[in-house]
Amino acid sequence: MSMLRVSFISRRHLLSSPSCFRRRMSTDPKEAATRLRDSGLLRSQGFVGGKWVDACDGKTFEVRNPATGDVITNVARMGKKETSDAISSAYSTFNSWSRLTANERSKCLRKWYDLMIAHKEELALLITLEQGKPLKEALGEVTYGASFIEFFSEEAKRVYGDIIPPTLSDRRLLVLKQATHFSCITL
Repeated sequence: MSMLRVSFISRRHLLSSPSCFRRRMSTDPKEAATRLRDSGLLRSQGFVGGKWVDACDGKTFEVRNPATGDVITNVARMGKKETSDAISSAYSTFNSWSRLTANERSKCLRKWYDLMIAHKEELALLITLEQGKPLKEALGEVTYGASFIEFFSEEAKRVYGDIIPPTLSDRRLLVLKQATHFSCITL
C-alpha cells in the first residue's frame, strides 16, 4: 500500500512540474533581450559585405517592445550609402555563389535551415519582443519561414535543364538553368 502511495505522489509531482518535460522561456523583456544579445541573435549593426557595420554617420533608432514600450535595443539607421554598399557587395558575391555546384548551394541553404530550427525559440522570442506577437504564434512563423528555406535547399540539388520540342525539325531547344541575378533579404 505504501509503495502505491509513493508511486502516486511521484507521478503527481512530475505532472505538476512542467519544467521536467519542456524548456520554459521567459518573456520578461529585459531578461529576454539580454539572453538574445548573449546568444548573438540580437545585433544592433547591419550585415554588409560579410561584416557587421554601424551606420556611416553613427545614427541609430530605438526598437521598442509594443507591449511595454521598453527599448529592446538601438539599431543602426542605415542610409543611401550603406544600401549602395550592400547592393555592391551582394553583386560581387553573386559571381562566387553562381560558381558553386548545385550540391554546394543546397548544403549552404540546408545549414541556414538547420540553424533557424536550432534557434527557433530564440527567434520566436525576438519576434514576440519586437512585434508583440504571441510566443506560440511567433514560433509557428519561424518554423513556417524555415520550411521555405528547407524546400529550396532540396530544390537546389535539382536544377536540371530541359529539352523543349522544337517547331522546326532541324532545331533543338535546350534550356540551361543558371543564376542570373542576386536577391536582397531583409529582416
